[in-house]
Amino acid sequence: MGLARFLARRIATFIPTVIGVLFITYLIAYSIPGDPVRAWVGEKLMNPEALERVREKYKFNAPWYEQFTFFVVQLMKADLEDPIRNRNVFDEIFERFPVTVELAIVGFIFLVVIGIPLGVLAAIKKDSVVDFFVRVFALVGSSIPAFVLYYYLILILFVYTHTTELAGVPLPSIQCRNMIASLAQSYPYIGTVASAIGSVPMFGAAMCGEFGVIGETFRRLYLPGLALGLLNGGFIARIVRNSLLDALSSEYILYAKARGLSKLRIWGHALKNAMIPVVTVLGINFGGLLSGAIIAERAFNIPGMGRLMYEAITRSNFPVVIACTFLFAIIYVTVNLVVDIIYAVIDPRIRY
Repeated sequence: MGLARFLARRIATFIPTVIGVLFITYLIAYSIPGDPVRAWVGEKLMNPEALERVREKYKFNAPWYEQFTFFVVQLMKADLEDPIRNRNVFDEIFERFPVTVELAIVGFIFLVVIGIPLGVLAAIKKDSVVDFFVRVFALVGSSIPAFVLYYYLILILFVYTHTTELAGVPLPSIQCRNMIASLAQSYPYIGTVASAIGSVPMFGAAMCGEFGVIGETFRRLYLPGLALGLLNGGFIARIVRNSLLDALSSEYILYAKARGLSKLRIWGHALKNAMIPVVTVLGINFGGLLSGAIIAERAFNIPGMGRLMYEAITRSNFPVVIACTFLFAIIYVTVNLVVDIIYAVIDPRIRY
């Protein structure tokens, strides 16, 4: 019952958190000076009748709380329209989100491959040159502006050495995409889930056996993935190092040594307990990657959620900003819920 009560408490905060994020985002957007409707309509169509129609449609003539209610209701009905492209915002999001998922997976792989081994190595070589290097690496990764690192990597690996490609997102064949899209109709429940998973190009290619698409995806995304891994890998390494050192100095490790357990078993016990804070940080980082690395997608010209959000912010596109924020909030609270479940499984004391 301890785990069930713990999960119930966490789920109870789900909806208020999402609504609160939407409300704060709306207030920030609402307080920005200027007339967003003029940016939506454009100079060619800027006449009093067109402006008034758009203001009336999106409740810009009503008080702010009625306007916010309108946005939330349309969002919940999945009927919110992009005023610039005249499309449902969820259609745009579902087109962009699979690309962001691919970038998040590649970036997370680099994050784990860079951060965890460096942290373990720094703990083993405490106060050595290796430990000093890891601490400097973490400091540089936390301090350097993201766009500076991105453009230097592009300059070195794309312009000078030509070791990567930056253009385009590899897709499975048309036959493969049609087959995946038909799964939802053929198998109402499992097929819908499989179709959603297959909408991510690399997963769809794997389902069809087109593994060349997966290799091409990694070839084109490894540079932004490496950049994301370098930015946060040092921080993960510091968390792993400090947590592992704390675990190794615990009384139960001293007791294990006194019993004569092998170093491998001792390190196994220490790593299990040291991974508790690491799981939390990794989960938050993965949620951030899934929410669209806005600067990375802009710098590397990746047509994902981050770039969609950037374009919406520059045009004061309230509906798209609110819809993207809604998705980001869902992702964050879901990832945090999953992290809390893993946390509670690893350490039962967290449940109470």
